[in-house]
Amino acid sequence: MKRSGWDQLLCEHGRIVLSFVFFALVFAGMLSGAEPSSAVKRPVVGAIRWDAWSGGGVTAQVERTLGPNKYRDRLPWFAEVLDDDHVRIHGDTQETVDREIRFAADAGLDYWAYVMYPEADAMSRPLRRHLDSEIRDQLNFCVILHNNIGVSARDWPKERDRAIALLKEPGYQKTATGQPLVYYFTSHTERFQELREAIATERLNPYYVYLGWNPPEDYRREKTKGFDAVSAYADGSQVDTFAELVQCVENNWRRAAEADIRYIPLVTTGWDKQPRKENPVSWELDHDYHKQAGFPSQAKPLEIAQHLDRAIQFVDANRAET
Repeated sequence: MKRSGWDQLLCEHGRIVLSFVFFALVFAGMLSGAEPSSAVKRPVVGAIRWDAWSGGGVTAQVERTLGPNKYRDRLPWFAEVLDDDHVRIHGDTQETVDREIRFAADAGLDYWAYVMYPEADAMSRPLRRHLDSEIRDQLNFCVILHNNIGVSARDWPKERDRAIALLKEPGYQKTATGQPLVYYFTSHTERFQELREAIATERLNPYYVYLGWNPPEDYRREKTKGFDAVSAYADGSQVDTFAELVQCVENNWRRAAEADIRYIPLVTTGWDKQPRKENPVSWELDHDYHKQAGFPSQAKPLEIAQHLDRAIQFVDANRAET
C-alpha cells in the first residue's frame, strides 16, 4: 500500500473520511499454498463495504444516528448537513461510486468485499454501481455471503444464480492460483451447502473464508465444513482506546500464526457504537453494546495506516500460513 495514498484516503482536512473502508482484510495471494512468486510484490488489501449510504430504510436509520452535530466527523464525504440535528446521506449515484473507486485505487487498495443482500435491496445498489462503472477495472471486488442466503424459497434460485454469476464477472478478486475469493458471514444453512454444490458444478473452485471471532477455534471447526481459511468481520472488544482495540486485533493475528492456521488478518478502523446506543437501529436492538459504559477512542489516520502496515508485514512474514 502506498503510504502517501493511504494517508490521503484516510484523512481530508484533518478528519477521517472513510465512506467505504470499514475494515480491511489482507491476504498474501498464497492462500491456497502456492509457492511465492516474483509477481507477488506485496499482500493484497481489501476493504469491507457495508453500504449504509445507499438509500432505503437502513440509510434513514443511519441518518438519524449521525444527525446530532457531535457526530458530524462520522459522516461520509458526500453527506449533506440540513441543520443541527439532521443530515442527508445519498451515496447512490454513479458519480459517487466512481469517485470512491478512484479514491481506493489511487491509495493502492486492491478490492472491495461487498456484504451481499438480495438484489432488490437498497443495500445492493453500490455493487450494481460498481459493476456499471466505466472505471471498474481500477478496483477488483468480491462478495461476503450474508442476507442473500436467507431470502424466500421463491427468490432463492434467483439469488443462488446471481451469486454464481458474480464469481464469473471480470475483476472478481482471485487468489494467486485463480480461485475466486468468497467470504461467508452468517449462520450455517442448507442454502449455503446448496450454493456450494451449484458453484462446484461450474468448476469455479472458490477459496472460502469464514468470518468469525476466534481464529484457532473457528478454523478447527470450519475446515471440516469445507472452509479454506478464517478471518473476522470486526472486533468489538470492550476497551477504552483505539490502541487497545488494535492490540486485541493484532493478538488474534499472532494466535493464528502460532496455531499454524490459514488466516486473513483483519485491520480495524474502530468500534464506537455510541451513536447507535443513543439512537438505536432496528437490526441491533438486542446487542450487548447497549449496556457498555464507553467505547474505544476515535482512531487517528496515522494509527490506522500504521496498523495496516503491520498487517502487511505480518502477512509477508507468514505467507505459508495465510
